Amino acid sequence: MKFLIISDNHGDQPILETVMEHWQGRVDLMVHCGDSEMPPTLPVMQRFDIAVRGNNDWGLDYPLEQTVVNDNQRIYATHGHRYQVNATLTPLMLKGQEQRADVVCYGHTHQLAVTVEDGMLMINPGSISLPRGQYAGLGGTYAVVEATGERFVVDYYDRNNQPVADLHFVFNR
Repeated sequence: MKFLIISDNHGDQPILETVMEHWQGRVDLMVHCGDSEMPPTLPVMQRFDIAVRGNNDWGLDYPLEQTVVNDNQRIYATHGHRYQVNATLTPLMLKGQEQRADVVCYGHTHQLAVTVEDGMLMINPGSISLPRGQYAGLGGTYAVVEATGERFVVDYYDRNNQPVADLHFVFNR
């Protein structure tokens, strides 16, 4: 199964449209981890299989979290602001375990991050529009994950839909 994860575009609709057009039909699932600041009725937002509410999505009708099973992969998504992700991943990891997730997707920090804890992939795609941290110079990132029964292959992409060579990861489950 191959899926795209994006987050924190903060109203930047053109970048979502660009990314969606590039990946449409090339991934099995598309996940938005919140702070779109765009209504779920917009056509570009309706193309996401999973879209959750972030701390800046006031008055928008998105769920705070979603769990979806696709191709035997259980994917849990949340924005992360209710799980203290700026300080620790422990509460989010525990929530992922409670959800029996294979993959936990989150945003909020605007910094990309990826790790595997007890066979569960925990991934932050970074912010596509307002990045922070070591990779802020890329101008924004999103992630594409290929999940199999044996491993997770994670690639990060920039705003031009180009893979970032230093941000290719393979994790055994």
